[in-house]
This record gives sequence, C-alpha cells and structure tokens, in this order.
Amino acid sequence: MRNIPGILFAAAALVLVAGTAPAQQKPDPGRVAGAWALEVNAGGELYYLTLDLRLNDEKLEGGLSEQNGMFKDVPLANVEFDGTTLKFDAKIPTPPDGAERLVKSELKLGGGKLEGAMTVVEMGLTVGVAGVKK
Repeated sequence: MRNIPGILFAAAALVLVAGTAPAQQKPDPGRVAGAWALEVNAGGELYYLTLDLRLNDEKLEGGLSEQNGMFKDVPLANVEFDGTTLKFDAKIPTPPDGAERLVKSELKLGGGKLEGAMTVVEMGLTVGVAGVKK
C-alpha cells in the first residue's frame, strides 16, 4: 500500500503521454484523383489503360478504359485509398475470349507513379501494372 502514490503518478503520466500522441492524419484521396495512363504487362503482352479517378463527397470513384476501345469508362467498385495503396475492382472484358471478368487492382503510389498488380480473379492470373498521371 506504500507504493500507491507511485502507481498513481505512473498512471497519470501514461494518460498525459497518450493524450499528447499525434493524431493520425486522414489519407488525402486528392493525391490520386485525376487521369492516369496505365501500362499492363501480361507476360510480355502490353495493354494500355486509362484510369480516371475523381472525388465525390471526399470519396474516390471513376472508370477504366482500354486505349484501343475494347472497353470504355467501366465503373470502378470498392475504391479505397489509404494514403499509399489504391485498391479497386472492375468487371472488364479480358483475353483470351473477351468475356467480362472481375479484375482486382492494388497499386502503390510513390514518386508520382502507381505500381502494382491487377488480378483476374476467375483465371487466377496476376499481371504487373505501372502508371503515370496524365
């Protein structure tokens, strides 16, 4: 019972330190908003896409288009940006048969570039992606 003042002092110090901890900053989705030119490398075969991201009530939304017109302005779903990683889903026509399939994308923002992968879920195929802002 003699150490109660010491315990109370330690508890008060912990509360003080916890109360002065820096607040985590909310990710700024504006960092990735805009048009991006993406290059998809599918085993040496290159595809060129445009990713259009815009802010709507502080949330990202947008579309995905293929340069040669295979698909245009396909809406994105489940768009997330945590300050570093951009994730989104889209149902797009894919080789070899042009059937519409779910594609999940995970791209890291760094140095003004997006880099990562797209996965065609149904086929279990993952391809590399690199992009720059237009």
